[in-house]
Amino acid sequence: MSHKRCNGDVVEEGTAERGPRALRAEGALKAIAAAQGPEERLRGILEQTLVFAGASLAALYTPGDDRDLLCLVASAGVPRTLYGVRDSYPAEGGSPVADAHRAGGTVWIGPEEFAGSAESRHVPSSGFSLAVLPVRGDGGGCLLVLTERPGGFDADDRECLGLIAEAVTCPAPAEAVGTPESGVLQPDAFTLAMDTGRAEVGDGILRLFGLAPGEFDGKVETLLGLTVPEDLPSLMSVTESDHMTIGERELEFRVLQPTGPPKWLRLSGRLLPGGDGRPARLVGTVADASTLRPDVTDVARVQRLAAALATAGTVR
Repeated sequence: MSHKRCNGDVVEEGTAERGPRALRAEGALKAIAAAQGPEERLRGILEQTLVFAGASLAALYTPGDDRDLLCLVASAGVPRTLYGVRDSYPAEGGSPVADAHRAGGTVWIGPEEFAGSAESRHVPSSGFSLAVLPVRGDGGGCLLVLTERPGGFDADDRECLGLIAEAVTCPAPAEAVGTPESGVLQPDAFTLAMDTGRAEVGDGILRLFGLAPGEFDGKVETLLGLTVPEDLPSLMSVTESDHMTIGERELEFRVLQPTGPPKWLRLSGRLLPGGDGRPARLVGTVADASTLRPDVTDVARVQRLAAALATAGTVR
């Protein structure tokens, strides 16, 4: 499948004087760069496509462990299933994501061109435009962005998307940031084998759960047993393979404390596909939510409200 590659567009727009919207986007990206934590920064950067480029969805893909797949690692916007966007694409396939990754250039596709492609068979609706832009990082990656605006991405949108793609740095492979394969597990990191439920957990996470390193038996059930019961359903949706799909997940939950109220924790995880005799694994980090930025996500607000309602008495 052939696509229109516009490698020169971003370069030419970047060398010209920034428009007012691009200047605002540039300022927002600089502010986000100062945020705590790589997951927070990445999510914030992707959200700017919704603000400054009129996007409905943004998704970041990077090569998987076997390098034969381009796997979803983060997204922002409406549920991707509305557009038939997948968890992964074959790196040598004919999808726009694979095409942009191989060519190292931007792909722009309008509604008419997409309607005539093989990919349109997987999409429940039509009438949208998409762009795929290469991003920096180990092994490279691609930023997929979709809009439902009739005119697609105009010149200002494309300028902003170019800035956003430049700001994205693909996450390092999980093995490079402290998993058992690397021989080092960071204090706030964990890895969970989805077939057996066995977990490797950093000492910092164990302290958040009120456990000493020698007290943990390696079973995820032990940690779940220390979770506030009302928060178990959302946490189980992350730790059970039947409910997980490839890509990044984030949620907040509470753990019981020996004294005082429960502690709010934030889990950021990514499901890595299995292969070559290895099981699928959930890898990520757990942090004390009170040490992160004070403003919480809408999902966290809903989770906290639901937890409060579940434990509240009669409201007068």
